[in-house]
Amino acid sequence: MLDEITRLEFESKRVLDLGTGSGVLGLYCALRGADVTVADIDEEAVRYATEAGKHLGVEIHGITSDVFSNIPGKFDWVLFNPPYLPSEGLNDRTVDGGPKGRIVINKFLDDLPNHISKDGAALLLVSSLNEPASLILSHQELEFTTLATRRLFFEELQVLRARLRHDLSS
Repeated sequence: MLDEITRLEFESKRVLDLGTGSGVLGLYCALRGADVTVADIDEEAVRYATEAGKHLGVEIHGITSDVFSNIPGKFDWVLFNPPYLPSEGLNDRTVDGGPKGRIVINKFLDDLPNHISKDGAALLLVSSLNEPASLILSHQELEFTTLATRRLFFEELQVLRARLRHDLSS
């Protein structure tokens, strides 16, 4: 994901780093001139990312949120590296994605149209374990482009760009 965002322009853009974890994606965007909000279900991750921003001389906004539950407004870019590993349940919220690893991903994609600006986009990391083709077909209101792939051990990771489809009638 970080490799992909280095190719994008963030100056004066509103960016949401959802599921921020270490905050590296949001911090990178803030250093490139973006107005960044970091959000995570883990309060400590949000605190760490905002403190790291202070140390780097950039201000980032932090929100504790389960996906979009506490996120107001729309963004030019939404970055999401979700917990995606297939699991029986969601015991370890940093990696467990439920059956096919898609519970959190579907929750994200279902609400994404309410949080990206008209010309905005999201970058989403998925695995071949999530059956990306099926995932894309189940969210017809979005247009997807695969920006990058990387083969790792037992899976292939993909960075997908999702945008609102403008060809749908209202």
